[in-house]
Formats: sequence, structure tokens, C-alpha cells
Amino acid sequence: MRSILFCSVCILLTFSAFSQESTKVLFVGNSYTYFWNLPQHVALMAEATGVDMTTAQSTAGGAKWSQHWQSERGLSTRDLIREGNYNMVVLQNHSMSAIANPDSLQHFGELLAEEIRRSGAEPVLYMTWSRKWDPFMLEEIKTQYEALGKKINARVAPVGEAFQLAKQLRPELEFYADDGSHQSAIGTYLAACVFYTVLTDRSPIGLPGRLSMIDEHGEKIYINLQSDQTSLFCQKVAQKVTQK
Repeated sequence: MRSILFCSVCILLTFSAFSQESTKVLFVGNSYTYFWNLPQHVALMAEATGVDMTTAQSTAGGAKWSQHWQSERGLSTRDLIREGNYNMVVLQNHSMSAIANPDSLQHFGELLAEEIRRSGAEPVLYMTWSRKWDPFMLEEIKTQYEALGKKINARVAPVGEAFQLAKQLRPELEFYADDGSHQSAIGTYLAACVFYTVLTDRSPIGLPGRLSMIDEHGEKIYINLQSDQTSLFCQKVAQKVTQK
């Protein structure tokens, strides 16, 4: 009886240790990733729901996957992938690459995915959105990212689709920054809801609308503040576009 009890305790302790293991995620991209610090949003959402996740980023303004691959502009993305012991690596290409240079997107997307899998991590594709003034751009962006996802057997985070649906349902909300290209605070919150769902396989419904962290002086810093109504709307949109 004691042996059975001891074995049961060992199994429970082992399962507990495994279930609490931290998930490390590297975000590779450019300003569409670092605007409003999207990776930190995702980590704080995970923390709020008891998911142990740490995020990091390798980004440069306007960077393309070719520059990440070739270690240009001071980027050391491939070294980070090899040495960072990440569980997942999110890949976000230049916002116009799917339209202006789809062959490059496919080629370097495959190369980076191979590098990621060699490191033991899983690649996840970050489908970006259309420019504010040309919503028809999304069709080609979606086509290219989904084609690459099938080719490399990777999940696609449909952030672009979330933007499109959210704009259709709530046109009074501003998901873009003033330049009509980058994301606003609400847009970042929406994107983070999508990533939370894709990376954790959990529903985004109930995520906090206020995301905060403690600085080195022990002071609380809010990185996003959305009303209950707006945050729930974003969560529902994220759930809708990821259900497929």
C-alpha cells in the first residue's frame, strides 16, 4: 500500500513539474511586432491566466526575413533561435512582402522554419494586416501566409483576419496608428488576444483589459488599458478567427 501511495505521489509531482514548465516564445519581425510591445502583452495575458510564459523578440524597423536570415542590420536571429532554447518562434515578415515579393517570403520562411525545427522549437506564422486605405491587400497576405503554413506544417496566427473582422463589426474603433499602417493600442490588444489563443490553445474570453507590470522600482506600469466592452469585443473576434 505504501509503495502504491509513494508511486502515486511521484507521478503527481512529476506531472505538476511538467505542467508548470515555462514556455519560451521568440518573436521575430519588425515594428509590427515591437509597436506597443506585442510580445509583452502576450506574456502578461498568459500570466493573468496562470500560464508560465516568457517572451523575447528579435526585431528591427522594416526588417525582412531575408535580413533576419543573413544577420543584417545588427540582427542575430539565427543565433537566438539556435541558442535560446525556445519552444515556439513567431515569424513576422515585412508587411508588404506577401504582395511585393512573395517568392522571398516563401523561400526565407522555409529556411527559417527549418532552422527553428532543428533547434527543437515550433514555428508559428504571424499573418499581418492590410493597410488601412486598402483592405483588399489582405487577400494576398492571407494567401501567402496560409500557403507557407501548409508547406512547413505550421500554425498561422490570423491577426490580419482579426483586424478585418473587427473593422467590419466596430468601424468606430481605431485599430491603426495615425500612419494607417502600424497598430494602435487597441490593435495591439487584439493581436495579443489572437496570439494568446494560438500559443496556449486556450479561449481568450475573460482576459484582462488592463495589462500591467512592475518596474525595477516596484511601481506598477500599465502597458494597455481597454474598457471591459472593448476588451471583450477583441476577445470574441480573436476567438472567432482562430476557431477554424
